[in-house]
Amino acid sequence: MQIDRKDYNPDQHDVFKALSVKQPYADLLTRVVFRDESGEYHAAKTIEVRTRNTNYRGDLLVCSSAKPVDPWGRYPAGVTCGFVELYDVKPIEDFTPEDWAATCIPEQNRPRKGYGWMMRNPRRVVEMPIKGQLGVYNLIVPKGDITEYPRAMALDSDGWDIVQQRVKPKRK
Repeated sequence: MQIDRKDYNPDQHDVFKALSVKQPYADLLTRVVFRDESGEYHAAKTIEVRTRNTNYRGDLLVCSSAKPVDPWGRYPAGVTCGFVELYDVKPIEDFTPEDWAATCIPEQNRPRKGYGWMMRNPRRVVEMPIKGQLGVYNLIVPKGDITEYPRAMALDSDGWDIVQQRVKPKRK
């Protein structure tokens, strides 16, 4: 549940820097696709293109915009998706072909002006309905409402056996 700024109480609420992004791009920014040899996690999309620059650096809570672009409803709209670390910004005039690939924007839809917001360290959160805003904004929620999904889980041998039974393909 989102809290209005006038009702903010630091003992009862958390404040996160947030950014609303249209789907499927919000999902692509926050969904981990691989982990490299150094242990760092990576998403499919690592650069978000914006018309404006920002001086902010640090964690951003990526939220999907309320108006879905996905006609099949595969991606949730108007919810929290996950955290990313915004670590740098660069003008799109300086983009390399690799930078454009990291935006996941089809070539025919690429803007001529703007900035690439460089993102890393994606962490998915449990989806929670929110009302987004333009630009980087403060999202105020009750303490503990934003919960990251675990990246790893410890199982004993009995738990592992149960997982294996459920994921084994059934033979006919």
